[in-house]
Amino acid sequence: MSFSHIKEQPRAVKTLKGFLSSGKIPSAMLFLGPDGIGKTLAAEAFAQALICRQPQQYLACGLCAECRALTQKIHPDVKMVNANYQASLRSEEPAKQKTLRVETIRRLRNDMELQPLAGGWKVAIVEQAHTLETEGANALLKILEEPPRQTLWILTACRKERLPKTVVSRCFVIPFTPLAENTVKELLIEKNISPDRAESLARLSEGSVGQALELAELSSYEPANPLSPFAAADALPKELFLARTQVELALHRLSQTLRLRHLRGQLSFSRVERPLRELRGLGRALKSNADPRLILTLGYLEAEPLL
Repeated sequence: MSFSHIKEQPRAVKTLKGFLSSGKIPSAMLFLGPDGIGKTLAAEAFAQALICRQPQQYLACGLCAECRALTQKIHPDVKMVNANYQASLRSEEPAKQKTLRVETIRRLRNDMELQPLAGGWKVAIVEQAHTLETEGANALLKILEEPPRQTLWILTACRKERLPKTVVSRCFVIPFTPLAENTVKELLIEKNISPDRAESLARLSEGSVGQALELAELSSYEPANPLSPFAAADALPKELFLARTQVELALHRLSQTLRLRHLRGQLSFSRVERPLRELRGLGRALKSNADPRLILTLGYLEAEPLL
C-alpha cells in the first residue's frame, strides 16, 4: 500500500508524510470525511511505513516481509477493526455487526498491550469509529489516555460530532475531502461499472466512491412487504446517538435512490419532488430531536411506493 494510491487528498498525505519524516508520531489520529474517499487506504499506507524493515526516505518499500504481510492483511501487529474483525470474535456474520461493542474494544486493548511480534510498532485501525457504543467509546478513551509505548491508534469516521468529544480530544484530527465527480466516475469504471452508469452514480455520490457503490446496490432494490418500515425501525440500536446516525444515513440513501431513478428516466420530476421535500423535512426534524424510529418509519412509508 502506497500513498500514491490515495486520490485527491494532498493536505492529508502531506501531514502524514510530515509525521513520518520527523519521527514524531501521535499516539492517536482521527481521519474525518465521507466513506469511500481513501481514509482506510491512508491508514494502511501510514501503518505500512511504520512497520517497514527497509523504508525508502521514510516511506514503505512495499517489498519486505512486513510490507507484504500488511498488504495481505495478515500482519500480526496491525489490527483492522471492522465488521469482519468483530464478526470473527463473536462467530457471527459481518452483516450483523451494526455497532462496535465494548467487548471488541477490550479484546483489542489486550492484543495491543502485548509486545509486537516484529519488534516495532503496533497499529490499530478502527474503521467507522462513529458506530462505537457508549461503553465501547469509554473503553477506548481509557486506552487513549494512557496508550502503551510504540502503539498507534487510527480512527476513521464520517463526522466528528458522531464521536464523543472526549475521544476526539485525544486524537490528532486529519480531514479528508470529497473526490471530484470525474475521479469517482473513473474509479467506478475500474470496478467494471459501465461508463454511462458510472457517470450517473458519480453525479449523486457527493464525492464518495463508497456512496456511489451503495447507490449502485440500491438501484436494484425490490419493494418489500408493507411491514418492512416498522421492522427497520424496531431494529435500530437502543442508544439514541447511534439510532440517529443510522436514520440519518437511511434518509440520505432513500433520497439518493429517488434522485438516481429520476436521473435514469425511471421517475418524472413531478413524482419525486414531493417525497424528496418530505425526506428533507424529516431530516430537519431528526436534528431537532424527533424520535428516530418514527422518522425512519415515516421516511420509508414516504419513499417506498417509488422504490
